[in-house]
Amino acid sequence: MKRILLLSMGGTIASAPTESGLTPAFTPDEMLKLIPELETICIIGTEEVASLDSTNIQPEEWKELAKRIYSHLDEYDGFVVSHGTDTMAYTAAALSYMLKGLKKPVILTGAQLPIDYPGSDGKDNLLNAFRAAIAGAAGVYLAFNGIIIRGTRASKLYTENFAAFQSINAPIAGLIQEGGVFQQGRAVYTNPIPLPEGETKLMAYADPRVFVYKLIPGADPAMVDMAVQLGYRGILIEAYGAGGVPNYRRNFLPSIKRAAEAGVVVLCATQCLYEGTNPDSYVVSSLPMEAGAISTGNRTIEASAVKLMWALEQSDDPKEVIRIWKED
Repeated sequence: MKRILLLSMGGTIASAPTESGLTPAFTPDEMLKLIPELETICIIGTEEVASLDSTNIQPEEWKELAKRIYSHLDEYDGFVVSHGTDTMAYTAAALSYMLKGLKKPVILTGAQLPIDYPGSDGKDNLLNAFRAAIAGAAGVYLAFNGIIIRGTRASKLYTENFAAFQSINAPIAGLIQEGGVFQQGRAVYTNPIPLPEGETKLMAYADPRVFVYKLIPGADPAMVDMAVQLGYRGILIEAYGAGGVPNYRRNFLPSIKRAAEAGVVVLCATQCLYEGTNPDSYVVSSLPMEAGAISTGNRTIEASAVKLMWALEQSDDPKEVIRIWKED
């Protein structure tokens, strides 16, 4: 049987009620006792990395989690990470960048209800995450409600629905049906994906000085200048539609240009979930690029922001940061 390491981070799946609401309480071993069938499909190790509501998980936890996984690569065939749902997509993106050339599966999962609640999705999600890890497709994925999503393509769309996550601007990576794991209609273990070349590298970088500004009609461009003054090294503007920002009355273009000239990397994303930015579509979406912004294309907000953090800690040169950020 394959050896799989469960790394727990807390979250709803591990929570218990208190007078003030749910808070993480279960250890990874206590969660595993609720799913005895896992003992029949793999050999499991456990580590508690954190016991936090995922609202409190930040770049420091991403780095620690990446380091733990990297330190155990020779001991285990795959990894399952139990995590709160609210920031799971950010953590999945972070691990995707921090574990470069990963040749083993890392599967994140969680639940919308605590694992010991009647009708909880926790047991199924955790069991399916182990099934996905055993199947062995290399890379970072999120397994939830029977689907598998690449770590850089996941977004949480629902606060309570069990189908909380969707794959954004990419097909799902796989399905888990009747205990089998399927990818593109075929069983993963009979059609493994090619492994990346070279050694797996730990690149646990994340500079949190990234400011995300979601535009609304009447938004003040002075917020961009303020972010620069406060020491942010990256700014991600959630623009409209194909990536348009106002250039009339409250004109954002001068502020974007000043930020870029000050060495701040400015990304221009869209508030639309699907299809991404298209800076060539309209004047309002092309002018920010001329002012020095970079289009995020069809990346998710989570992946765009996290990759910018990752790139910023690797270089003080804005041009090099942009080059790193643009790499696949």
